[in-house]
Amino acid sequence: MNTVVKLICVSLLLALGACMKNSDDLQQDARMDNPSSSAIQAYLDAHNETAIRDVSGLYYNIIAPGDSVHFVKATSIPTVIYTNRLLSGEIVGTSLGATDFDQRMLKNHIPGWQIGLQKISQGGKIRLYIPPSLAYGSTGISGVIPANAILISDVELVSIR
Repeated sequence: MNTVVKLICVSLLLALGACMKNSDDLQQDARMDNPSSSAIQAYLDAHNETAIRDVSGLYYNIIAPGDSVHFVKATSIPTVIYTNRLLSGEIVGTSLGATDFDQRMLKNHIPGWQIGLQKISQGGKIRLYIPPSLAYGSTGISGVIPANAILISDVELVSIR
């Protein structure tokens, strides 16, 4: 019986080892994932910037983590200072000061913000590289954000209600 258990354990370890990827493979997967991921990675490389890739496809760079006490939830109303721009550098939205978007809960913001703002706490700052699937998708916002646009959002989480 003991030999059978050992054989099963060894077999499982070998199977898991065969499924694991090294970090070079994971980086290659991130680049080949989709055109948006490749475009974001190319932008980061060209601008000598680094970012972490979330499993959702969102890339982010925490500039300041915040107070590490007050975190936003889906039902929180975040007050932020933000600037949204395209990969070209064109600014397509800015708060010009703190805003809570008429008391909009986090769950009612674009998915990129829903994911990204939960990575910092009150007082924190984050740069989000948001693929279209987590922003305005294939429709965009007429006259403001083109269809399939990747957004770069610089967001400061001023306060939470």
